Amino acid sequence: MKKLLVLVLVLIMALSSTAFAAVELEMNYWMSEQESGIQAAIDAFNDSQDEIHVNASTVPWGQYWDKLVTGLPAGSAPDIFSINALNVRDYAKNGYLLDISSLFEDGSVDLSKFPQHVIDTHTVNGILWGIPKDFDSIAVFYNKDMFDAAGVEYPADDWTWDDFIEIAKALTDADSGVYGAAIPASGQEACYDYIFGNGGQVFDENGACVVNSPEAAEALQKLQDGILVEGVSPSVEDQVETAPDAMFQSGMIAMTFGGSWNLGTYAEAFGDSLGIAPLPIMKERKTISHCLSWVGASSTKHPEEVKKFLAYLGSYDAQALTADVVIPAYEGCDALWAAKFEGYNTEAFLGAANQGWAVPLPAADKNTQEIFVNFDNYMAEILSGGNVEENLAAMQDEFNALLAE
Repeated sequence: MKKLLVLVLVLIMALSSTAFAAVELEMNYWMSEQESGIQAAIDAFNDSQDEIHVNASTVPWGQYWDKLVTGLPAGSAPDIFSINALNVRDYAKNGYLLDISSLFEDGSVDLSKFPQHVIDTHTVNGILWGIPKDFDSIAVFYNKDMFDAAGVEYPADDWTWDDFIEIAKALTDADSGVYGAAIPASGQEACYDYIFGNGGQVFDENGACVVNSPEAAEALQKLQDGILVEGVSPSVEDQVETAPDAMFQSGMIAMTFGGSWNLGTYAEAFGDSLGIAPLPIMKERKTISHCLSWVGASSTKHPEEVKKFLAYLGSYDAQALTADVVIPAYEGCDALWAAKFEGYNTEAFLGAANQGWAVPLPAADKNTQEIFVNFDNYMAEILSGGNVEENLAAMQDEFNALLAE
């Protein structure tokens, strides 16, 4: 009788343990430099309840997407993962992402707390597929010591492209290998910004490529002239040999176009000698603003638990923990990021959302990665002296053919 009673008690304990075991969720992301903040948010969630336990790991960029491409169709992908603008469209259209619309409909996540351009970036076919995580924007970093040595005034926040060229000229000594700036053949850091800032577009509302326009041609001609006519920037070839980031930190250029993600590195390198100005204006101020979001895999065996965790990631408390490295998307958390860099002109970046300068990173509806890479290849050809109109026409034809496949 005693043995039977013991067996019954053991069985009850086993069943109770099984019944109340936490659901284990797997989470992957590639941003290892953000690990401390992300893990702090995960730990806070895990400690707040007993029903769900999230295990997170970082995967290097080169392996991250390969793992998802093979894991998602096979049903072996992580339950939660991070995604960017260049992949969210393809993944959503292939049915790989969990529909979390109910979180926005029932108020679990308050979308009024997030910038519209961040929401738009991760909305495909009218559905927002992810929890907005953070955003970035582009500005001009400059070396105050080089300005002071040349007797040149620091840029004003409302400076124009013509102002930029004149300032860069005053800082250029090509014979000594010193230039006022590096004008990069980069879509995100210059070319997209000025196509939009000069009144052009890359894709229209129907998804067709419409980059071959007078507005885009005029903008890119000005960038090309800055290198080849005005001589204020190293050539594209020189920038391939030595990246603008390295040129800037070694004193070879006085100004560089860069993203908010560079601020921590440059602040540490330059200290009080670092200046920041918004992008110089052509016709209107625009800056590309990319962003990431957290998504769930449609193959997850625990969709409700994934949604609960994603709702937490869409809260102020969770996003505030990541403000040391990136600009969190949640309203008010940007001030926490700015406070870390007190004394620097962080509004040059935050104005993208606060003052409406932001343009979502252009992402094609199909063959997204190929089109993104080829865009920069065309920019390199143009800024190296290629005919602007001919290259824009060829690019538009090529991209629309890829979109039609």
